[in-house]
Amino acid sequence: MRNFLILIAIIALAWTGAALWPGPAPVSHPWLEARVETRAERIAHAGGLGRAPANTLEALAQAVEDGADVLEIDTQMTADGVLVLMHDDTVDRTTNGSGRVDALTLEQITRLDAAFGYEGEDPDRFMRQGVRVPTLAEALAAHPDMRWIAEIKPDTHEAAKAMCDTIREAGMGERVMVGSFHDSAMGHFREICPEVATGMASNEALSFYIAARLGLANWHPTRAHALQIPPRASGLDVAHPRLIKAAHARGLAVQVWTINDPEDMAALLELGVDGIITDRVDVMAQVQAP
Repeated sequence: MRNFLILIAIIALAWTGAALWPGPAPVSHPWLEARVETRAERIAHAGGLGRAPANTLEALAQAVEDGADVLEIDTQMTADGVLVLMHDDTVDRTTNGSGRVDALTLEQITRLDAAFGYEGEDPDRFMRQGVRVPTLAEALAAHPDMRWIAEIKPDTHEAAKAMCDTIREAGMGERVMVGSFHDSAMGHFREICPEVATGMASNEALSFYIAARLGLANWHPTRAHALQIPPRASGLDVAHPRLIKAAHARGLAVQVWTINDPEDMAALLELGVDGIITDRVDVMAQVQAP
Protein backbone atom coordinates (compact mmCIF):
# COMPACT_ATOMS: atom_id res chain seq x y z
CA MET A 1 0.00 0.00 0.00
CA ARG A 2 2.83 2.38 0.90
CA ASN A 3 4.57 1.75 -2.44
CA PHE A 4 1.31 2.33 -4.28
CA LEU A 5 0.81 5.71 -2.57
CA ILE A 6 4.39 6.68 -3.38
CA LEU A 7 3.77 5.79 -7.03
CA ILE A 8 0.57 7.87 -7.09
CA ALA A 9 2.43 10.79 -5.53
CA ILE A 10 5.22 10.56 -8.13
CA ILE A 11 2.70 10.47 -10.97
CA ALA A 12 0.83 13.46 -9.50
CA LEU A 13 4.06 15.44 -9.14
CA ALA A 14 5.13 14.56 -12.66
CA TRP A 15 1.75 15.58 -14.08
CA THR A 16 1.75 18.85 -12.13
CA GLY A 17 5.28 19.63 -13.27
CA ALA A 18 4.40 18.90 -16.87
CA ALA A 19 1.23 20.97 -16.73
CA LEU A 20 3.08 23.95 -15.26
CA TRP A 21 6.16 23.56 -17.42
CA PRO A 22 6.59 26.61 -19.65
CA GLY A 23 5.87 25.54 -23.18
CA PRO A 24 7.86 26.49 -26.24
CA ALA A 25 7.16 29.79 -27.94
CA PRO A 26 4.16 29.61 -30.32
CA VAL A 27 5.10 28.64 -33.85
CA SER A 28 5.05 31.26 -36.57
CA HIS A 29 5.29 31.19 -40.35
CA PRO A 30 4.22 33.50 -43.20
CA TRP A 31 1.63 30.85 -44.21
CA LEU A 32 -0.02 31.21 -40.80
CA GLU A 33 0.35 34.98 -40.70
CA ALA A 34 -1.53 35.31 -44.00
CA ARG A 35 -4.64 33.59 -42.61
CA VAL A 36 -8.07 35.20 -42.66
CA GLU A 37 -8.46 36.65 -39.17
CA THR A 38 -12.19 37.33 -39.06
CA ARG A 39 -13.50 33.79 -39.65
CA ALA A 40 -12.50 30.17 -40.15
CA GLU A 41 -10.90 29.55 -43.50
CA ARG A 42 -12.63 27.78 -46.38
CA ILE A 43 -10.29 25.06 -47.60
CA ALA A 44 -11.24 23.43 -50.90
CA HIS A 45 -10.80 19.66 -50.58
CA ALA A 46 -9.06 18.20 -53.65
CA GLY A 47 -9.56 21.55 -55.31
CA GLY A 48 -13.32 21.43 -54.81
CA LEU A 49 -14.69 17.92 -55.40
CA GLY A 50 -18.43 18.00 -56.12
CA ARG A 51 -18.35 21.09 -58.31
CA ALA A 52 -15.76 19.75 -60.76
CA PRO A 53 -13.57 16.62 -61.11
CA ALA A 54 -11.23 16.43 -58.11
CA ASN A 55 -7.60 17.47 -58.32
CA THR A 56 -7.97 19.23 -61.66
CA LEU A 57 -7.38 22.78 -62.84
CA GLU A 58 -11.13 23.04 -63.38
CA ALA A 59 -11.80 22.18 -59.72
CA LEU A 60 -9.23 24.69 -58.53
CA ALA A 61 -10.74 27.46 -60.64
CA GLN A 62 -14.26 26.63 -59.40
CA ALA A 63 -13.09 26.67 -55.78
CA VAL A 64 -11.51 30.09 -56.20
CA GLU A 65 -14.72 31.37 -57.79
CA ASP A 66 -16.74 29.93 -54.89
CA GLY A 67 -14.67 31.83 -52.32
CA ALA A 68 -11.97 29.41 -51.17
CA ASP A 69 -9.21 30.80 -48.97
CA VAL A 70 -6.96 27.75 -49.36
CA LEU A 71 -6.67 25.08 -52.05
CA GLU A 72 -6.01 21.56 -50.75
CA ILE A 73 -4.60 19.00 -53.19
CA ASP A 74 -3.21 15.45 -53.25
CA THR A 75 -0.04 14.50 -55.10
CA GLN A 76 1.35 11.25 -56.49
CA MET A 77 4.64 10.81 -58.37
CA THR A 78 4.93 9.49 -61.92
CA ALA A 79 7.46 6.94 -63.14
CA ASP A 80 9.62 9.79 -64.43
CA GLY A 81 9.60 11.64 -61.11
CA VAL A 82 6.96 14.35 -61.62
CA LEU A 83 4.32 15.16 -59.02
CA VAL A 84 0.79 15.17 -60.41
CA LEU A 85 -2.52 15.92 -58.75
CA MET A 86 -4.03 12.55 -57.87
CA HIS A 87 -5.50 11.06 -54.70
CA ASP A 88 -5.19 7.34 -55.37
CA ASP A 89 -1.99 5.46 -56.12
CA THR A 90 -3.66 4.19 -59.30
CA VAL A 91 -5.44 6.09 -62.07
CA ASP A 92 -8.30 3.57 -62.26
CA ARG A 93 -10.98 5.33 -60.19
CA THR A 94 -10.72 8.90 -61.49
CA THR A 95 -9.60 8.49 -65.11
CA ASN A 96 -10.28 6.30 -68.13
CA GLY A 97 -6.89 4.63 -67.69
CA SER A 98 -5.50 1.83 -65.59
CA GLY A 99 -2.35 1.22 -63.59
CA ARG A 100 -0.26 2.65 -60.80
CA VAL A 101 0.71 6.29 -61.06
CA ASP A 102 4.34 5.46 -60.30
CA ALA A 103 4.38 2.99 -63.20
CA LEU A 104 3.15 5.54 -65.76
CA THR A 105 5.08 8.42 -67.30
CA LEU A 106 3.83 11.99 -67.22
CA GLU A 107 3.10 11.77 -70.95
CA GLN A 108 0.94 8.69 -70.42
CA ILE A 109 -0.97 10.25 -67.54
CA THR A 110 -1.65 13.57 -69.25
CA ARG A 111 -3.32 11.69 -72.13
CA LEU A 112 -5.99 10.36 -69.73
CA ASP A 113 -9.44 11.88 -69.16
CA ALA A 114 -9.65 13.06 -65.55
CA ALA A 115 -13.43 13.59 -65.83
CA PHE A 116 -14.04 9.88 -66.27
CA GLY A 117 -16.47 8.63 -63.62
CA TYR A 118 -17.16 12.13 -62.27
CA GLU A 119 -20.66 12.28 -60.76
CA GLY A 120 -20.81 15.80 -59.35
CA GLU A 121 -22.48 18.85 -60.84
CA ASP A 122 -22.82 19.03 -64.64
CA PRO A 123 -20.85 15.86 -65.46
CA ASP A 124 -21.76 16.00 -69.18
CA ARG A 125 -20.00 19.35 -69.60
CA PHE A 126 -16.72 18.01 -68.22
CA MET A 127 -16.97 14.84 -70.26
CA ARG A 128 -17.54 16.87 -73.43
CA GLN A 129 -14.71 19.32 -72.91
CA GLY A 130 -12.21 16.80 -71.60
CA VAL A 131 -10.21 17.25 -68.40
CA ARG A 132 -6.63 16.16 -67.90
CA VAL A 133 -4.48 15.39 -64.86
CA PRO A 134 -2.32 18.45 -64.08
CA THR A 135 1.14 18.55 -62.57
CA LEU A 136 1.72 20.21 -59.21
CA ALA A 137 3.82 22.84 -60.95
CA GLU A 138 0.96 23.67 -63.33
CA ALA A 139 -1.51 23.95 -60.47
CA LEU A 140 0.68 26.32 -58.46
CA ALA A 141 1.35 28.44 -61.54
CA ALA A 142 -2.38 28.73 -62.25
CA HIS A 143 -3.09 30.33 -58.85
CA PRO A 144 0.13 31.90 -57.55
CA ASP A 145 -1.70 34.25 -55.19
CA MET A 146 -3.60 31.51 -53.37
CA ARG A 147 -2.45 29.62 -50.30
CA TRP A 148 -2.22 25.84 -50.53
CA ILE A 149 -2.16 22.61 -48.57
CA ALA A 150 -0.36 19.97 -50.64
CA GLU A 151 -0.30 16.37 -49.47
CA ILE A 152 2.53 13.93 -50.16
CA LYS A 153 0.71 10.65 -50.82
CA PRO A 154 3.67 8.29 -51.47
CA ASP A 155 5.67 7.30 -48.41
CA THR A 156 9.01 7.91 -50.11
CA HIS A 157 11.92 10.29 -49.75
CA GLU A 158 11.83 10.81 -53.52
CA ALA A 159 8.29 12.21 -53.36
CA ALA A 160 9.25 14.46 -50.44
CA LYS A 161 12.22 15.82 -52.39
CA ALA A 162 10.11 16.33 -55.50
CA MET A 163 7.62 18.30 -53.41
CA CYS A 164 10.38 20.50 -52.01
CA ASP A 165 11.95 21.08 -55.44
CA THR A 166 8.61 21.95 -57.05
CA ILE A 167 7.67 24.44 -54.34
CA ARG A 168 11.07 26.11 -54.50
CA GLU A 169 11.06 26.31 -58.29
CA ALA A 170 7.62 27.93 -58.15
CA GLY A 171 8.78 30.46 -55.54
CA MET A 172 5.89 29.38 -53.31
CA GLY A 173 7.73 28.61 -50.07
CA GLU A 174 5.53 30.99 -48.08
CA ARG A 175 2.26 29.99 -49.73
CA VAL A 176 2.25 26.19 -49.51
CA MET A 177 1.78 24.07 -46.41
CA VAL A 178 2.76 20.42 -46.89
CA GLY A 179 0.99 17.52 -45.24
CA SER A 180 1.35 13.74 -45.25
CA PHE A 181 -0.06 10.79 -43.36
CA HIS A 182 3.44 9.29 -43.41
CA ASP A 183 5.81 10.27 -40.61
CA SER A 184 8.86 9.18 -42.60
CA ALA A 185 8.02 11.24 -45.69
CA MET A 186 7.14 14.23 -43.52
CA GLY A 187 10.35 13.95 -41.51
CA HIS A 188 12.43 13.85 -44.68
CA PHE A 189 10.55 16.81 -46.16
CA ARG A 190 11.20 18.91 -43.06
CA GLU A 191 14.90 18.13 -43.19
CA ILE A 192 15.35 19.17 -46.81
CA CYS A 193 12.75 21.97 -46.93
CA PRO A 194 12.74 23.62 -43.48
CA GLU A 195 11.42 26.92 -44.80
CA VAL A 196 8.05 25.45 -45.80
CA ALA A 197 5.17 25.11 -43.32
CA THR A 198 3.95 21.58 -42.51
CA GLY A 199 1.04 19.82 -40.90
CA MET A 200 1.36 16.92 -38.47
CA ALA A 201 1.74 13.39 -39.82
CA SER A 202 -0.48 10.62 -38.41
CA ASN A 203 1.54 9.41 -35.42
CA GLU A 204 2.57 12.95 -34.56
CA ALA A 205 -1.05 14.10 -34.53
CA LEU A 206 -2.13 11.11 -32.44
CA SER A 207 0.52 11.74 -29.80
CA PHE A 208 -0.39 15.44 -29.69
CA TYR A 209 -4.04 14.51 -29.25
CA ILE A 210 -3.21 12.24 -26.32
CA ALA A 211 -0.95 14.86 -24.75
CA ALA A 212 -3.62 17.52 -25.14
CA ARG A 213 -6.32 15.37 -23.55
CA LEU A 214 -3.96 14.71 -20.61
CA GLY A 215 -3.06 18.39 -20.27
CA LEU A 216 0.55 17.72 -21.30
CA ALA A 217 0.66 19.36 -24.73
CA ASN A 218 3.42 21.75 -23.62
CA TRP A 219 5.78 18.79 -23.53
CA HIS A 220 4.91 17.54 -27.00
CA PRO A 221 7.76 18.10 -29.49
CA THR A 222 6.67 19.17 -32.96
CA ARG A 223 7.96 21.08 -35.95
CA ALA A 224 4.47 21.38 -37.42
CA HIS A 225 2.41 24.50 -37.98
CA ALA A 226 -1.04 22.90 -38.15
CA LEU A 227 -3.17 19.84 -37.48
CA GLN A 228 -5.42 18.51 -40.23
CA ILE A 229 -7.80 16.17 -38.42
CA PRO A 230 -11.14 14.40 -38.88
CA PRO A 231 -13.90 15.28 -36.42
CA ARG A 232 -13.92 11.69 -35.15
CA ALA A 233 -11.71 8.64 -35.61
CA SER A 234 -11.82 5.14 -34.10
CA GLY A 235 -14.61 6.27 -31.79
CA LEU A 236 -12.61 9.23 -30.47
CA ASP A 237 -13.82 12.81 -30.45
CA VAL A 238 -10.73 14.15 -32.24
CA ALA A 239 -11.92 17.74 -32.67
CA HIS A 240 -12.16 18.11 -28.90
CA PRO A 241 -12.18 21.56 -27.23
CA ARG A 242 -9.12 20.58 -25.18
CA LEU A 243 -7.20 19.71 -28.34
CA ILE A 244 -8.17 22.97 -30.01
CA LYS A 245 -7.17 24.97 -26.93
CA ALA A 246 -3.83 23.17 -26.65
CA ALA A 247 -3.11 23.67 -30.35
CA HIS A 248 -3.91 27.37 -30.19
CA ALA A 249 -1.64 27.76 -27.16
CA ARG A 250 1.18 26.48 -29.37
CA GLY A 251 0.19 28.70 -32.30
CA LEU A 252 -0.97 25.71 -34.35
CA ALA A 253 -3.89 26.00 -36.75
CA VAL A 254 -6.63 23.36 -36.45
CA GLN A 255 -8.23 22.34 -39.74
CA VAL A 256 -10.94 19.66 -39.85
CA TRP A 257 -11.71 17.37 -42.80
CA THR A 258 -13.87 16.58 -44.77
CA ILE A 259 -17.03 18.48 -43.79
CA ASN A 260 -19.89 19.08 -46.26
CA ASP A 261 -22.99 19.21 -44.05
CA PRO A 262 -24.01 22.78 -43.04
CA GLU A 263 -24.95 21.76 -39.49
CA ASP A 264 -21.61 20.02 -38.98
CA MET A 265 -19.84 23.10 -40.31
CA ALA A 266 -21.73 25.35 -37.91
CA ALA A 267 -20.88 23.10 -34.94
CA LEU A 268 -17.17 23.13 -35.76
CA LEU A 269 -17.17 26.88 -36.29
CA GLU A 270 -18.69 27.21 -32.83
CA LEU A 271 -15.79 25.16 -31.42
CA GLY A 272 -13.34 27.68 -32.84
CA VAL A 273 -11.54 25.64 -35.51
CA ASP A 274 -9.30 27.64 -37.82
CA GLY A 275 -10.39 26.03 -41.05
CA ILE A 276 -12.75 23.49 -42.56
CA ILE A 277 -11.65 21.30 -45.43
CA THR A 278 -14.73 20.80 -47.58
CA ASP A 279 -15.90 19.63 -50.97
CA ARG A 280 -18.44 22.47 -50.93
CA VAL A 281 -16.80 25.82 -50.41
CA ASP A 282 -19.99 27.44 -51.69
CA VAL A 283 -22.02 25.83 -48.88
CA MET A 284 -19.52 26.91 -46.22
CA ALA A 285 -19.64 30.46 -47.55
CA GLN A 286 -23.43 30.42 -47.08
CA VAL A 287 -23.06 29.08 -43.52
CA GLN A 288 -20.68 31.92 -42.71
CA ALA A 289 -22.76 34.61 -44.40
CA PRO A 290 -23.99 37.28 -41.96
